[in-house]
Amino acid sequence: MAIKFAKELSQYGLNIISGMAVGVDSYVHEGVIEANGSTIAVLPSGLKNVYPKENKKLFEKIIASNGLIISEYEDYFSATSESFLERNRIVSGLSIGILVIEGAYRSGTSVTAKLTIENNKKVFCIPSSLKNPKGYTPNNLIRKGGILVTCAEDIIEEYAELDIIKRQETDYYVKEEIVGIKPEYQEIYEMIEDEPIDINEILKKTQMSLEQVNYQLMMLELDGYIISLPGKNYRRK
Repeated sequence: MAIKFAKELSQYGLNIISGMAVGVDSYVHEGVIEANGSTIAVLPSGLKNVYPKENKKLFEKIIASNGLIISEYEDYFSATSESFLERNRIVSGLSIGILVIEGAYRSGTSVTAKLTIENNKKVFCIPSSLKNPKGYTPNNLIRKGGILVTCAEDIIEEYAELDIIKRQETDYYVKEEIVGIKPEYQEIYEMIEDEPIDINEILKKTQMSLEQVNYQLMMLELDGYIISLPGKNYRRK
């Protein structure tokens, strides 16, 4: 859900802010980068003492994708339990609203939500199973008036005054979408267009076995990239 919503909100040109922690935060930043969007990471540590250390590569990816990483601490400051909560107030302060994906009882997420409410900003929540311990915070916030959402558009509708428009799917973004397909399926996908193509023509062009072609076509169809038509014809979805 973190990746899905980060990607979809990025397509509306929104700058997505999170804390670069392991888990939901990491998925959020990764989702934005995949969608060629804009992201800001707020650290609970100094910029030369990245926390968590396993996210050093993510730190570099955010910078490489023209993202922004900020910290209010000196370069080599080590993260503390207090600095996590201090970091959350910046995430909330920079945002026009927050989306709560998960959070256990008394989690840092609930603190971010509290700060957001105090500043008269909107809190959006993805509902969770009652059996999920990390579903406590979003469910509790919904009970107290948080806005239940099931898609990015539910959030966009709440900011009608901002005239937020979805990014056009130019050739550039179509190419980026193709890059998301597994490398081994690229060749077949690129020869399938809007006009139907027969499997025999695909076999001639690829020089692959019937078994290989059938398997790749099946996977592309399951992933939602192509549609199979009568007579073993295929076209892009």
